[in-house]
Amino acid sequence: MFDFKCSMQAQLDNLWLKPEDLARGLDIRVSSVRKWLDPELDCLPVKDAFDWVYAQTEKLGDLTMQCLNDANGSHEKFGRHIIRWYRDEDLPETEPVGLYNLASSLVADQLDAKDIDYSFVYACRDDEWIELNLDSFPDIDPKAEFTAQADILGVPTSEIAMALGITGRSVKDWKNPKRERMLPVDDAWDFLDDCADEIEARTSELLASKPDPMPYHPMTRLGSLPKQDRIDNLAALAASKQIMSDGKTVVEFAYVRAVPMGLDS
Repeated sequence: MFDFKCSMQAQLDNLWLKPEDLARGLDIRVSSVRKWLDPELDCLPVKDAFDWVYAQTEKLGDLTMQCLNDANGSHEKFGRHIIRWYRDEDLPETEPVGLYNLASSLVADQLDAKDIDYSFVYACRDDEWIELNLDSFPDIDPKAEFTAQADILGVPTSEIAMALGITGRSVKDWKNPKRERMLPVDDAWDFLDDCADEIEARTSELLASKPDPMPYHPMTRLGSLPKQDRIDNLAALAASKQIMSDGKTVVEFAYVRAVPMGLDS
């Protein structure tokens, strides 16, 4: 049986969209969206919700083309491909930040495939700031680079803080462009590298087994995921893209059902 709830969650995650984005797009309460996504509740996503998500897919194509053009333009201006990374305050409230950053990530993938160097730079940085920091090593904007890598891996601030035994405020300072002297420490970069390796390993497992349907974990009622569930979901999305790259295969997703206490033995 097709899992409409899981399909909606997977599509949102694949576009880096939050329930709040969908609620804003449909002008409804976010609690209604969370009910659509909750496997324990009977209500299903309405057609308008799927239509809105499809529209965001088309919008992503336009944003990606715009981002690529901007990156090429920056190469003409600065001699380096600059890819903008957005924070909530960089865009109007009606614009989904995740979609813009996904476009930036896709452009980075395109440049990586061509072995072209690029730099992530916060969208709030103006041309003068970029000119002054062009020769910075190893990154023009290490705060944007760190934030981009964490966002691409889906690693929340709280998880970085817990892994390093520091406060969430410290991690937020590393990301904050206004706290110029507060930069990510080496252990933070290493932690993100380890996260990338875990996702890659899990993706390889799914590609080898090709489960049908692809298992996917539902969000908690607080809108979060345990670390392993997050890794599983990111790997599921990555594996499904590779499986469907032949243009013929369709991958369906289904929620992993929680095992009731006392029934797992």
